[in-house]
Order: sequence, then C-alpha cells, then structure tokens
Amino acid sequence: MTTSTRDSTFSPATLWDHLTLGVVGVDAAGVVRAVNDAAEKLFGKPRGRLIGQELESLLPGHPVAMELLSRARALNMPCRIRDARLTPAPDRMVAVALTAVPLLSPDGVWMGAMLQMEEVGTTARIEEGKRIHDALDSLGDLAMTVAHEIKNPLAGIRGAAQLLEGRASGADAACVELIRTEVDRVSRLLDDLLGLAEKQLVRERDLNIHEILDHVSQVCVSSGERPIPGSDFDPSLPPVRGDQDQLIQLFLNLVKNAMQAAGVEGRVRLVTRFSQRTRMEQGRRRRHIEVEVRDNGPGVPEEMRQRIFLPLVSTKASGTGLGLSICQKIVQAHGGQLEMESMPGNTIFRVLLPVGSP
Repeated sequence: MTTSTRDSTFSPATLWDHLTLGVVGVDAAGVVRAVNDAAEKLFGKPRGRLIGQELESLLPGHPVAMELLSRARALNMPCRIRDARLTPAPDRMVAVALTAVPLLSPDGVWMGAMLQMEEVGTTARIEEGKRIHDALDSLGDLAMTVAHEIKNPLAGIRGAAQLLEGRASGADAACVELIRTEVDRVSRLLDDLLGLAEKQLVRERDLNIHEILDHVSQVCVSSGERPIPGSDFDPSLPPVRGDQDQLIQLFLNLVKNAMQAAGVEGRVRLVTRFSQRTRMEQGRRRRHIEVEVRDNGPGVPEEMRQRIFLPLVSTKASGTGLGLSICQKIVQAHGGQLEMESMPGNTIFRVLLPVGSP
C-alpha cells in the first residue's frame, strides 16, 4: 500500500463517514454545516438536503435537541441525553442517545457544536424478541396438552347440541344455538393455541417479498376487506429466504390487525426497503430487508406496548391475544425480528427478514 493510499484510507473525511453514530455539525445560528453518512441514514435524506437547513426545522416538535445544544453552550462542556425519541420523518420514530459537543475557536469563542446521535435499542429489541420466543416455547407444550384435553369433550358437546337443535323450539332453541356458538368460539381459540404450540418446519426457499404482499392484499379483498392503497415498494430488493405459507400467514395477521385498528375510514400502508441494520451470523454480516405495516388508528395503549407480543394480550375486546404471538414465532423461526412503534395516528409493525441466497 502506497503512502497516498494509506493517507486516503485514514483521512478525516473517510473516518468521519465510517462512524456508526450520526454526527451533525451546526454553526452558532443552529444551521447545519456538515453531516456524515450515518446522519444521512437517520434522517432518511441526502446531505445535500440537510446542509444549510436549520436543525430545528429538521427536527420539528423536538426541542430536546435544541435544549441540549443550549445547555452545552451555557456550560461550555459536552452534554448528553441517554434516551430521546426523534421523528426525523413524519412516519419514522427513532430512539437515540444525544450528545452535544461544543466547538470553540482558539480564543474560546462559541463557533457551534457537534450533535452526535446514536440509535439505541437494537440490541435490546433483539434480546426481547429472544425472550418472547423462549416464553412461547415454554408455553407450547402446556398449550398443546390443554388444547387436546379440552377439544375432545368439546366435540361431544357440539354433537349433542346439533342433535338438540333439531328438536328444540322457542327459548330452548335459542339456548341450544348459544351453546353451539360458544363451543365453536372456544374451539377456534384452541386451534390458535395449537398453532402457537406446534413447532412447524420452515421450508426455506428464495421468495419475492412483493409477491407475498400482493397475495395478502388479494386475500384481504376477496374476504370483503377494502384494498390497500398507497403501498411503497422498493423494486430493487433481493429475494428473502423463507417459507411461503408461513410468511403469508404472518403478513395476513399483521394487515388484518392494522385494518381493524384503522377502522372503516382509516388508512393502511405497506412499505418495503433495505434495512440499514446488519446482524452477525456465523461470523459474517447478514443483510436484511424491512417490511412495515402502518396504520393511522388510535395506537396501542402505552401500558400494553411492552407486552403486546405475549400470548393472551390483545387491544381488541373480542381478540384472543394469540395472533401477534404467532407472528413473533414465525419471524423468529426465519431468523428475523418483529418490532412495533406506536403513537396515536401512526402505528408501525416492522418485520426484518434476512435476504436470500446471493
């Protein structure tokens, strides 16, 4: 390697763009003067659209960043916030640790600051997914035993109700119908429990994720649901590695949940893109794609957000609380990750799936 090559490899500009945390340089007036690659990814915009803008306009409604810069200026020292929520785009919320570092001239005059933004929570989300997966596995054997023990007598009860239904009349007929209806409801619940308990084989092959999502949309329309408008697909995405039937079940559950949450007048949107995150598998980096199912419903109540993927937790009065648990199990079996962001008017269920064969 020549001296010039070494110099370019370790030049400040090269190192600046290889930092994994986003860095924004602002002048004394709060105008952005420099950004690195990681900051571009956090904002979802090229640096040409960031440089020259006031930082406050890029983070509207988030005074925390500006307050941190003011504190760093007043104290003349770096200041840090470990957990802040920023929305650099209307449909994107990120959890970041913020650090404001003063930039001073040789004679101590304030020239501006560096705002460092480190996305946090990725490791925590992966660990949380694994904990939920382990919990589902531990519940599986118990759920299967209980479901089988109850389904057998239920079949007898339903058969007896059908016999009585042909003979009963008036109030008796209504009671018999109620028995049959409730037996069917409990039977469906047990089928969901069995689905959660079963250790299904993942029949992997390379799949076009957009064909999966188009099929899910067609199924929704054919079952009486409204079409999904405004989908935003990245046509350049490579195939994913997965089981077609299980991925259809996964996204069908998520889309139907979103439609029910949005209501008749609400909006559901599907978005696909390359994930900016990479994960290590067997000592090498594995790229992922992201599929987002978004709705503009009322959002998941704050007290339920940490438990939403656990069995028997549901935001719906008539829900079994097993649909999202099954989704979590499918995603984990595919080596992916399922996460949720929610606020009133903007709920996102995000699925990360590994890309297929090179």
